[in-house]
Amino acid sequence: MLFQGQVTQAIAAVRQSGNPSALQAQLGELGVSEILPRYGALAWSGLVYFAANTAAQALSVNSGTFTGLAVANPSNSGKNLVILDVTVGLAAAVSAVGVIVLGYAATVALTTGNSTGPKGLPVLVGSSGSSVANVGASATLGAAPTVLRPLAGVHWITTGASTANIYTKDEVAGAIIIPPGQLICIEALVAAESIIGGISWAELPI
Repeated sequence: MLFQGQVTQAIAAVRQSGNPSALQAQLGELGVSEILPRYGALAWSGLVYFAANTAAQALSVNSGTFTGLAVANPSNSGKNLVILDVTVGLAAAVSAVGVIVLGYAATVALTTGNSTGPKGLPVLVGSSGSSVANVGASATLGAAPTVLRPLAGVHWITTGASTANIYTKDEVAGAIIIPPGQLICIEALVAAESIIGGISWAELPI
């Protein structure tokens, strides 16, 4: 199917009559607007899955002896895991400054533990969608995970009543893709923390 577009320097203030050309912006990109929410079509199509901790989970501190939340893409999956968002909430009092990070490593066997594993669950709730990804709260990795990006910094108060109230959501929005043979995980740097974490992703053909 062919369509005709017209590059414009500004969005028209009034609707064109007849059969107008498709709107193209300054660099020739097609101008569109959302009808469904951002990931609605992917979720509706049964392509989006999630994993979460089911109880407070202590995070390992950049160690091959991993604890936290991990999503692994098997080497034979035939799919890329396109990360949509990652959420973290503190689940226990803190006593030192710490950083919670997103990391990656080579895929290994995962232990379900405090997670919704052993597989990803569909965000189209109640459906029978089957995820290719493995999910777990602990694993023995070949090496400490490589840090991808920070998720949250944890502070604490040394005088008076100790307090910390941290919840963070990182809308990765597809900027990180986990190919077959790799896993993504939530871990700590500097000091151990205890959290409830969550990861959602779309499973798309390679």
